[in-house]
Amino acid sequence: METLAQLPIREIVAKDYRAALVFRAFGIDFCCKGDLTPLEACTRKKIDPKELLNRLIEAFTSPREEQFDFASWPLPLLVKYVETKHHKMIRDRIPMIQNFLKRVVKVHGNHEPHLRKVKQLFDKATQNLAEHLKREELIIFPYIKKISGDQNRRSLLLGPAFEPIREAIHKLMEEHEQEGNYLNEIRVLTHNFTPPEYACNTYKVAFSLLEEFDKTMQKHMHLEHHILFPAALSIELDQDFN
Repeated sequence: METLAQLPIREIVAKDYRAALVFRAFGIDFCCKGDLTPLEACTRKKIDPKELLNRLIEAFTSPREEQFDFASWPLPLLVKYVETKHHKMIRDRIPMIQNFLKRVVKVHGNHEPHLRKVKQLFDKATQNLAEHLKREELIIFPYIKKISGDQNRRSLLLGPAFEPIREAIHKLMEEHEQEGNYLNEIRVLTHNFTPPEYACNTYKVAFSLLEEFDKTMQKHMHLEHHILFPAALSIELDQDFN
């Protein structure tokens, strides 16, 4: 347990994604603040570390929902997973959630002003996502597939030729951090997406969709920040040392 308490959160989540659900339940950002250890995060959040660590151990010993070791996957397979599993869902959900939030704000916004803020934050978090995903699909992902494939051509794709890709990857990670900040604010404003007792079905569905979207984005950012992008950048480093 002591070793677990001293590992970076990103490493814990990279080894077993079920840890992400525990960190989320305690309001701990496992993506953009993933360099913190559980002890450091507990100190900042004023959480009992024993409670958090016990929940983590409980999660690790429970049956897996998805028995995927993403860190061991070939990069082209991981790219395909991100595109088919996350990108489609994100694109489908954005207009749907915007429509539900618009209806909820229209009915409840006057006496629940925080709902207007929730809609504003969601719009900010998603306004550039379509272009962001397109850059991944048209530029970054094809390049990652190339450099992880034919080793004879790899030297032509790395070195100076890789510099724009490296910069684009870092830009995407910065955008993820800002998107994550907006979603964190929504999580706080909605009390972890908990509708009030009097909420109508539209209100409840809006919050359920928001929660689903948040989980998908968190997992999407985790896979790219902590597995896919570092692995792609490490190929260039390995090439430099050979």
